[in-house]
Amino acid sequence: MSGMELAERCRAQQLLDRLFRNARDGRGQAALVLGPPGVGKTGVVDYVKDRAERAGATVLSATASAAERSSPLGVVAQLLSSLGYSMDEIAAMCDSSAQVAAAVHDAVSLLAEHTPVIVTVDDIHDMDHESLRCLLYVIHRVAPLRVLILLTGSSALPQQSLLLTAEYMRNPSCSLLRLAALCASCVKEVLVEHMGSGICDRTVSLWRRASGGSPLLLHALLKDWSGSGAPGETGRGAIPPPPGGDAVRFAVQYLHGLMTEDGLRTARALAVLGESATEERVERLLHHLGMSAGEAARSRNALEASGLTDGLRYHLEAARDVVLERIPGDERTLLHRSAALALRESNAELGEVAGHLIHARPAPEPWAVIALREAAAQALHEHDAERAVAFLRSAYDASADGSTRAVVRAELAQAEWEMDPGAVRWHLTDLLDEHRAGRLSREHSLLLGMYLLWSGRTQEAGDILAELEAAREDLSQDTRARLKALRVWFAYFFPTYGARYRDAPLEPPHDPGQCIMSVDPQWDGALVLASLLTEGPTEDACEAAEQLLQAQVPHRPHLAPTMAALISLIRAARLARAADWCNRLVVGCSEYTTTCQALLLAASAILESWLGNFTTALTRAEQALALLPPSAWGVAIGLPLSAKVLACAGLGDLDTAAECFRVPVPQLMFQSLPGLHYLQARGRLHLAAGRHQAALGDFYACRDLMDAWNLRVSVFTAWRVHAAEALAELGDRDEAVRLLTEELAQPDTGSPWLRKQAQALYDRLGGVGARPPVVTEELPALSRAEHRVAQLAQEGLTNREIAEQLGVTPSTVEQHLTRVYRKLGVRGRTGLSPALNSADFLRA
Repeated sequence: MSGMELAERCRAQQLLDRLFRNARDGRGQAALVLGPPGVGKTGVVDYVKDRAERAGATVLSATASAAERSSPLGVVAQLLSSLGYSMDEIAAMCDSSAQVAAAVHDAVSLLAEHTPVIVTVDDIHDMDHESLRCLLYVIHRVAPLRVLILLTGSSALPQQSLLLTAEYMRNPSCSLLRLAALCASCVKEVLVEHMGSGICDRTVSLWRRASGGSPLLLHALLKDWSGSGAPGETGRGAIPPPPGGDAVRFAVQYLHGLMTEDGLRTARALAVLGESATEERVERLLHHLGMSAGEAARSRNALEASGLTDGLRYHLEAARDVVLERIPGDERTLLHRSAALALRESNAELGEVAGHLIHARPAPEPWAVIALREAAAQALHEHDAERAVAFLRSAYDASADGSTRAVVRAELAQAEWEMDPGAVRWHLTDLLDEHRAGRLSREHSLLLGMYLLWSGRTQEAGDILAELEAAREDLSQDTRARLKALRVWFAYFFPTYGARYRDAPLEPPHDPGQCIMSVDPQWDGALVLASLLTEGPTEDACEAAEQLLQAQVPHRPHLAPTMAALISLIRAARLARAADWCNRLVVGCSEYTTTCQALLLAASAILESWLGNFTTALTRAEQALALLPPSAWGVAIGLPLSAKVLACAGLGDLDTAAECFRVPVPQLMFQSLPGLHYLQARGRLHLAAGRHQAALGDFYACRDLMDAWNLRVSVFTAWRVHAAEALAELGDRDEAVRLLTEELAQPDTGSPWLRKQAQALYDRLGGVGARPPVVTEELPALSRAEHRVAQLAQEGLTNREIAEQLGVTPSTVEQHLTRVYRKLGVRGRTGLSPALNSADFLRA
């Protein structure tokens, strides 16, 4: 046979069967089977030996090893031992290579006169030079003998083996085979041995792909499959291979140990690139690692032939993990940095480039810092604050000059805020220094003001706002709008310290009912809140809040405008409607940033506690507190704590409620709106625990703060109800009745539960006949369109079906239903039927 034939296992076995028959008939043969580690060369030798022994042939075997490569005639000594020579005789012969070669030839020839002879030598790539020359002597003279000489070795034979391959190429009695991966039939044959005959073609395809056609990996997968308790016989659907367990790991470690230097470098490069590997990226990475195009191609082909990869990616993630685990630290750093460069050169996604940079030591190259910052900005835009923080921390470590480090620190604080506002407090001192040194942009200085407000550092926040206000002519339009928005939040959150901003107009003046759907939802939210502070909860402001929420809910909401809209509905005593919006926001909030999730859950908990839905309120409050530790909440800690206390007190769990007040809170919290929530909740706990005088003190503190802040929010005025209960227990019935009379004379709080509590207590103290004149608001009439939409919704039609029937858009139907719910005082479709049937609503 001339040339080299690429043969799968089944084809190789057929060829070797033919060679054995020729040798048995007196036409001596020699075969050299080459292939990568794990491709099944030893299995082919075992197959031939088994066939020969069953046919009555004599088998002489030897195996070369790297440990004996420097031992002259080590392989030949194994063969002579098989021929019956003693160790002394072998030692005497080894003094002369020519004498040994002749002795082996003569012994084999003599043996072949009586029976066919099979000589096998495995792993000839590790064979010593003297044994190689001896075997060449025999192979050159094999033709007239009843002998088959079968050698196996690695595809990449050492330089000294070129004489051997040359002999196999020119000698007509020699065959040269390159063993290929298992074909589908061979894989099926192996699987049937372990699984039974009922396996389908899909099973064969899956296992062949996972193993890369490598017998070593295929058998390792089968061991892991059997060890997992898998059934032996099955005929139902495809059986997927396991992801890879101990057997696969050991097999890959074996292959890893046999790789050449170039093979290791390529295997590690592919492992580091993972799923992002493409032809171009792999070529670039290997080039950066110092490999020529030819070396890279040969190494990739070898990895593919071994069954580990398809040339670009690993077939098994477990195999990739083994390679990654065995990369030395310094080389891992170099690989990730080179991978980042290769990806950048091939215009990969920013996140992919940055993902490698964060696994390398800080790279001082300017391009690396820029790539990390840009990837962080993209991650923040996608609400992935965790990745943004990882990128920016690496960028900060890699920043060489002070101005760049200042900018990166500010960006890092912004990203950490989305995950854990408490982490930002560690940056505040440095950020203040950078701000005073003029190294922060105006945008980052504005964010610093927000962090300071959250932390209760109102004086420093006010100073920054004043500085920015003084430079307002130099601010961009966007920064100017955000500065105005922050001033509004300052005025709302800190009624005393932010009083100077309470009545400051937002320029240009807008009608809040017409500002929604602008390009900037932050601006829209500021307008809604500003209108609330200056004009109170007007119908236009509530309409604007509804529109703003409708624009936010289908997407990942902007937190500030969403909270502004909810606050507007709360101040307008539309608690049920605000709770509905909160429910819709909370349902999909797992995709939001941690801070956004926590605040939305806290808002929902507060609303549900006001509505008397204590179980829901407790669940949401605990979820909010689990997302952010108490230290991360700043002065806002009063919000989730108060909701949890109200819920626990309502459920009768006073011990758990009391534990909330062991959580440290900032002193300045009591000068903010969350402090008002906290005081009222603490008073409720005192009341439930029978500490009536302490409860009365907290309720009167609520009264004093509301008077000082000129705050007239219906749910906060409910302090009167609880103070009246405390007074009644303390024996001051007249004062209790007076407070209840005031409370019941107020417009509806929006909480039927609170109103029912107040009325029940009044009845108990003053008698049923002594009801005060309750101020009620006349419910506005439904318009003709609203009435028609309500009727169709009551009948069970969807918004889209209603829109098609009336010839309007689904958005218009949604707006009509929003107004219907508000006018009827219901929370959704389930409340439409009783409300429409129990009241006489006029049509416009």
